[in-house]
Amino acid sequence: MKKDIAVFGAGAAGMFVALAAQARGLSVALFEPHARTPNNFAISGGLFPAAGSRFQRACGIEDSPQAWLDDLRAFAPGMVNERIAQSVAEALPLATDFLVDGCAAPFRFLPDMIAPGHNRRRFHSIEPASGAAMHAWFRQAVQAQPAIAWFEALPQVRRQARGFAVDGAQDVLEVDQLVLAGGGFGANAQMVERFIPGMAGALNNGSVTNDGSAMALGLQWGAQVWGMDGYQGQGHTNPGGATRLGMAIPSLGGILVNRQGQRFVAEDIGPSALAPRVLSQPGGVALEVFDAAIEAQLGNHWAYQQALAAGQVMSAGSVQELAAQAGVDAQALAQTLEQVDACSSGQSDPLGRRAFARSLSAPLKASWVTGALSHTQGGLLTDADGRVLLEDGQTMTGVFAAGGCAAGLSGRGADGYLPGNGLAQAFGLGWRLAQALG
Repeated sequence: MKKDIAVFGAGAAGMFVALAAQARGLSVALFEPHARTPNNFAISGGLFPAAGSRFQRACGIEDSPQAWLDDLRAFAPGMVNERIAQSVAEALPLATDFLVDGCAAPFRFLPDMIAPGHNRRRFHSIEPASGAAMHAWFRQAVQAQPAIAWFEALPQVRRQARGFAVDGAQDVLEVDQLVLAGGGFGANAQMVERFIPGMAGALNNGSVTNDGSAMALGLQWGAQVWGMDGYQGQGHTNPGGATRLGMAIPSLGGILVNRQGQRFVAEDIGPSALAPRVLSQPGGVALEVFDAAIEAQLGNHWAYQQALAAGQVMSAGSVQELAAQAGVDAQALAQTLEQVDACSSGQSDPLGRRAFARSLSAPLKASWVTGALSHTQGGLLTDADGRVLLEDGQTMTGVFAAGGCAAGLSGRGADGYLPGNGLAQAFGLGWRLAQALG
């Protein structure tokens, strides 16, 4: 059996590449051995930035790929993967147009979605924002395309004089080009301990399918890697990992306190950078404190609604009542909220937080959170079109990569992850990759 390309992995990047490739008239074999297990795409927040999209303009938002790049470089100075950053930024509005116009995707610009590090509102998603809903739409769209053959099998691949032989279908497939689009290595304890020792043993709230296997295949062929210590942390995860609050609460005025009722971090550093800071507190937890006025703005935030439905959010009519429910020092918590009042009125924050949107007032809300590892950012290094690079800098013939197994947009610990980077790389690099396929 002959196909033009084989794609390993049906996450965001793999399914996007499959759709974009078939739209160019290419036949695709898409392999997903973990089809019955939620991948990172399905459990994500389902948000991606597309700076300069026509949907932003229709809502009166002036933005551009360069503005997003400026934010990325300011957020992660010296950590940006410049081999792909410009191409991804410019590709994202095109990828969004393709999904909406070419695939009838029900995606929208979300004007109420704000995030640390972004100076403009630029997130797009399904409404309400949900990785599960977006993943389900992609799965249905892919399986409806006759040019995309779907295989729930673990593919075995060998190089040939020309192209590749892939075993995992009814017959051995002959393909000219291979796209590695599997997950990262967040669920591989040995790799995490080796490359991200500070998160060894931490809660993994990413998918168990992130075993590093797609990356290992590229390494076997001599691929170069980049940013292996970079990862997306999640500092708003409820203990146990089943739910999380989402990233918007600090931007709306929420704070984090430890078991002593004291703030310990500038909460606007971003959800990824928060993860190791929360883990460093007694018990590896923090209490996220906000109020009913903030909660009223979270109706379109799927992650928060899931946590609320799961009973993870406390509600109290006073500081003393909240302290009693949470088991924190009431006097210290009251003093902390008085300090927040002063900061929201213009006093500088001793922890360096840039702004407080508002003072907090009863009824108060709170939820215990911990730090978790959502997914890794390091992986196979590619050029701007997704071609995998060898150790000598040359491209690997016929082998492309995008998604979790490919090097992300920025690395170095948790601090380099600007919210939305994961799907930005999957769709932006995926678009460039699909156009480069022969």
